Amino acid sequence: AINVGGLFFPQRVAMGMDSRKVTPKLASVVVHLAAEIRSFARTEQTTDTVLTVKVSGSTIRRLAKEVGLELADLDETDELNADKESVVAEIAVVSCDGGRIRTRVPDNGRGVELSGENGWKEDKIASFERMDSNARHVEGVDPCPELPTSFRTVEKVAKITEKRVLEVELPNDPADERVVYEGPKRILRTTIGSMANSQKFGVKMLREARRRQLLRARRRAFIADGLNWNWTIWEEHFSSFVPILDFIHAIEYVFTASDALHTNDQDVWTSYTKYITLCWQGRVSAVIDELTKACVTLGIDLDVGVEDDDRHKPITDAIRYLTNNQSRMNYPRYRRQGLPVTSSPMESLVKQINLRVKGTEMFWDDPDGAEAILQVRAAALSDDGRLEDYLDKRPGYPFVRRTTPATAAA
Repeated sequence: AINVGGLFFPQRVAMGMDSRKVTPKLASVVVHLAAEIRSFARTEQTTDTVLTVKVSGSTIRRLAKEVGLELADLDETDELNADKESVVAEIAVVSCDGGRIRTRVPDNGRGVELSGENGWKEDKIASFERMDSNARHVEGVDPCPELPTSFRTVEKVAKITEKRVLEVELPNDPADERVVYEGPKRILRTTIGSMANSQKFGVKMLREARRRQLLRARRRAFIADGLNWNWTIWEEHFSSFVPILDFIHAIEYVFTASDALHTNDQDVWTSYTKYITLCWQGRVSAVIDELTKACVTLGIDLDVGVEDDDRHKPITDAIRYLTNNQSRMNYPRYRRQGLPVTSSPMESLVKQINLRVKGTEMFWDDPDGAEAILQVRAAALSDDGRLEDYLDKRPGYPFVRRTTPATAAA
């Protein structure tokens, strides 16, 4: 046997070791590694190098799939972490978004026909946060009426929008004059992920929110981008939550519209800062009016629209986006309530999920396998230790260690 951090594992050298022969503790270690490392092959290599234990990639794949589908089944029966006490949040924040993974036609082997649109299919991810108010927040008072400095910093905006850094001359804000919106503080976050369609995913989201008692929070917010399915889920399951359009997405649309409206970088920046400040102030209708007038000047008929390759299309896109989401852009009200106004943690979460399920030459040819790894990865990224808890008490499988008087006494 080998000793790793006080845990003893029987050393096996046979490649292709069946998952049912893996000890419970080794199975737990392997599944945790599979949730964090980019591929099953790399997990195999890491297990061999670090633990000096040979577990084949196919065995690791089977273990991860078994555990992931078991977690999915537990979720359907409301038994996931059913024995854990859940504290009622002061502030509950629910967010959701979609990612993209590449798939192949199932059961046709590897290196063959892609499924769907060039192999891309959407996975769905949701975040559930328990938050506490910022200590300095006074309910009913806007703690940050001025646009935060980061949203009017050229380099920061270029990073948010994934556009070029504009060449403009701006005065540097003194450090003691920087404006920062300090929203509520996150206490605990859990997450779920699935390949399910939006209708089924909405039910999963509601189940997790109930499990976390988020519907009982005094203040509740639902933050998302402008995708229709996000707001269908809100309407069907979370209508008691304040709907908030992620301010970061407003930045993206306003900036690209300004960039399409002008050819000079200084003019682009002037328009952007004017429009995004109006949005921060909740005066979205003023931005829509100005962009609409610009279209009239350019001879653009909004009823007809423009071609996809027209350089002015971002302007019409911004008008449509802001018009559709205007009712979810009352940012001064949200700040007075002490709520967050961006889903930056959600964007970060999507990237963390993508690190495991998306990458160059990474394809999923088993729908259940893709679903399983999303379940495992989401459980691993949850702050309540749900993956570790489940693996420690995983019942009903041949490789689970049975408790005996001797082991109980130990």
